[in-house]
Amino acid sequence: MRYQGGKSRIARQIAEQIGAGETFISLFCGACSVESKIAPYFKNIICNDNHKYLIAMLNAVKHGYNLPDKISKKEYDFIRKHMDYDPALTGFVGFGCSYGGKWFGGYAKEIPGKNCCLYDKQSLIRKIQYLKNASFICNDYRDVEIPVGAIVYADPPYYGTASYGSEKFNTSEFWDYMRDISKTNKIFISEQNAPDDFVCIWESRVKRTLDRNNRFDVTEKLFIHNRYIVGESK
Repeated sequence: MRYQGGKSRIARQIAEQIGAGETFISLFCGACSVESKIAPYFKNIICNDNHKYLIAMLNAVKHGYNLPDKISKKEYDFIRKHMDYDPALTGFVGFGCSYGGKWFGGYAKEIPGKNCCLYDKQSLIRKIQYLKNASFICNDYRDVEIPVGAIVYADPPYYGTASYGSEKFNTSEFWDYMRDISKTNKIFISEQNAPDDFVCIWESRVKRTLDRNNRFDVTEKLFIHNRYIVGESK
C-alpha cells in the first residue's frame, strides 16, 4: 500500500538486521512493511501508530473488513470531508489512494492498465496475513508499554520532513527517549541521520516521491545506541 516514507523496498533488509526474539514492538508502524516481514520471527507483535484512521484500517482489515477495489475522485473527496463516517475506509483512502501515499495529498489517478486502488488493497491484505496475531494500538510512542528485553523498532517522521499529524514532531525529545529505553531494550531506529551516540549498522539508497514533480534518492539508515556495541565488545 502506498504510504509516504514507507519501507516496502527495503523492509526485508531491515528485518534481517533486527533478527528474532520474544516480543517485537513497532512504535511508528505506518503501513507495516517491516512489521509484516519480521512478524514470523517473534511470538508477540505490537504495532503502534498515533494516527487513528491508520490503526482503524489495520484493525478492520485484520478482522475481515472488505476494502473497495476502486475509489473515484468523487468518493475520495467525500471521504476527505467526512473522515469519521467510516474510519477504516478513511485510513485506506487517505494513504492508499493518495499520490505518493501522502495523507490526503491529492487523488492518485489510475495508471492505464493498472488499478492502483486494487493493487494497494491486495498489498495490504498480503501484509496482514503475517500480522493476524499482532496487536494494533493507537498511542503516542512514549505511552506504549515496553516490557524489559523487548526488541523495539522506531521509524519516526524524519527530521526536516512533513508529518501527517497536526503537531510538529519533536526530534530532540525522540532521541532522548530512545536513549532512555535503550537501557533495558535493544532499539533499532530508521532515520537518515542520528546523534553521535547512535551507530549506523546498515544503509541503502532508495528513491522517494513527494509529489508528481518531486522524486529524489535518499540514503536510508538503521541505527542502534552505541551502548549496545560497547556491551557486545566486553
